Amino acid sequence: MTSKTTPGLRLAVVLCCFSDDRRGELDRAVRAARGQLSPETDELVVVVDHNESLRDWLTDRFPEGVTVVPNREERGLSGARNTGVAATEADVVVFLDDDAALRPGGLEAVRRAFADDTVVAIGGAVHPRWQSGAAPAWFPEEFGWVVGCDYRGLPPDGSEIRNPIGAAMAVRRDALLKAGGFSHRLGRVGSVPAGCEETLMGIELRRLFPESRIVRIEDFAVDHNVPRSRANLRYFTDRCLHEGRSKAILSAMVGAGAGLSSERSFVLRTLSTGIARNLLRTVTGTPSAFTRAIVIVLGLFVTAFGTVSRTLTGGRPQVSQPVLGLAAAESPVTEDELVSVVIATVGRPSLLDTVHAVLAQTHRNLELLVIDNRPQQGLASALVAEIDDPRLRVVEEPVPGVSAARNRGAAHARGRLIAFTDDDARPDPDWVAHAVSTFAADTNGVVGIVTGRVLGTAAATVEQEWFEEAKIFDKGADATIWALRHEGTTDELGAYGEHGPFFPFTAGECGSGNNMVFRRSALVSIGGFDERLGTGTPTRGGEDLDAFRAAILDGWAIAYDPHAIVRHYHRDNMDDLRIQSYGYGTGMAASLTKLVLSGPSGAWAVVRRLPRGLHMLLAPTSAKNVDLPREWPWELRLREAWGYVAGPCLFLRSRRARVERLDLT
Repeated sequence: MTSKTTPGLRLAVVLCCFSDDRRGELDRAVRAARGQLSPETDELVVVVDHNESLRDWLTDRFPEGVTVVPNREERGLSGARNTGVAATEADVVVFLDDDAALRPGGLEAVRRAFADDTVVAIGGAVHPRWQSGAAPAWFPEEFGWVVGCDYRGLPPDGSEIRNPIGAAMAVRRDALLKAGGFSHRLGRVGSVPAGCEETLMGIELRRLFPESRIVRIEDFAVDHNVPRSRANLRYFTDRCLHEGRSKAILSAMVGAGAGLSSERSFVLRTLSTGIARNLLRTVTGTPSAFTRAIVIVLGLFVTAFGTVSRTLTGGRPQVSQPVLGLAAAESPVTEDELVSVVIATVGRPSLLDTVHAVLAQTHRNLELLVIDNRPQQGLASALVAEIDDPRLRVVEEPVPGVSAARNRGAAHARGRLIAFTDDDARPDPDWVAHAVSTFAADTNGVVGIVTGRVLGTAAATVEQEWFEEAKIFDKGADATIWALRHEGTTDELGAYGEHGPFFPFTAGECGSGNNMVFRRSALVSIGGFDERLGTGTPTRGGEDLDAFRAAILDGWAIAYDPHAIVRHYHRDNMDDLRIQSYGYGTGMAASLTKLVLSGPSGAWAVVRRLPRGLHMLLAPTSAKNVDLPREWPWELRLREAWGYVAGPCLFLRSRRARVERLDLT
């Protein structure tokens, strides 16, 4: 992380807005922030979340001194904030709510805080400004977070905190980018009162920068408007329910230890004493105190119910509504679209050929991100050190595993299309161009992923000949669409693929991880790659198939374009083939184990398909085995079968290792 602590520290204030009903509050927030900016170094960015009339009003209202931009990501607060970060190159980004007016001296307090190299982020003091004049008598001060404000139980000024309150927080921009910004799986969308995106940000910052601090600075203060519509019990319970659901999603992403660490202390210390205090005040003659005690219990129960119910149903495989609203909200993909190509690597010598092949693409508007997954060795940087091309960047990801590396690449990618290939593959010169053309032909915006054909780079050994003949990577010469619904795509994209007995829960027919291009909004909607799966983890694979399955279940289509070709260096000896075959089994079984553990519906989806699945795995005439060459050794089949047996245990080991790693941060 680069720290800049000079007096010329550049600040960017980012305000996100979506509603015409809050124009008065927004005007007040913009003017309060603008009055504290340093004209020489600072800037004010207002991001409008898919509301053209509000954007036009802001542009007319503030013709100078304010940069007004539309949310360029998926609708919601997380996407708007990410857009704001991308719109500036300031050292520190200050996030304020559109109904939170900065108090005098707030930005100066931000500058003082970041003069400390160890501070990576800060949270301010958020004071409620009730439209009704005061909080309702029944409202407990322990639940100030329900209305986005401070609450009893917060640490004192200058203390370390896990995460800030979103209405007033500031983060070093380079650190936030490395953490991947804000997750679209969390956070408010329109008027839906979800949250926890700041919590995930705080956890990621501490994981990436374990020596850094997130601190509470009370001089960095705002007055946060609380409208009458939020001063009622219905909003209170609705907010608690959505907070509980967000906590469940967060815990699934980072582990319950990290996701609920502060909440346990809050319940045991703050809420329990809050109940006792209010009951005592009831005895001493404050009747409303008894109501507050009851509301504390109610809030705790509703939040817990939201967490438990979302945990039990969160992994349920279900069919989304058509995603036309997601992709159609974006501008159409053009033939000159910026494409971000991501290569995860541990520094294998073959990386150099892959990099040269990507930089030689006929589609010139691209950037290449090489993700060094063993940065302590520095092999990747050394391999590409002599390449002088401004499109090439090397990004470090110390957490082992191809999924973590790919997620890091996606977080740094600037393009709406993010392509992935391996460091032992060589894309054909028109690989990217064909993938872009497929997305451009998707006029309805239903295609979330484009996969392509994978052929061998050479067949110098009999083992490579076996692998090529087996068509393990090669999915054939016919353009195919894979989706739950046979609707929404144009004929030129191909015919719809036949649904096999395990579709889409294995998804191997859709393509492979060494040749896949994601629409960013699709990758965001599934939460990226599962970092418990893939090469570099105990499971050894399965992360690409898991992503394909998640995208299809989320309502996206996958387009297989046989003209988008990547050449892969197939394993040239039996020892490597044994390892690879075992990894295919462990990865697939681990991915299915994840589905089984997601809930009753997921478990049933797998169990009821097991008889047909076993037939497909073992029968020589099944679709899986019919293409295997006659010489294909039975030893390799047995290795793969043993991988299926070991996969569930390896997934549990990988899940436990990830939780322990996150808990340590």
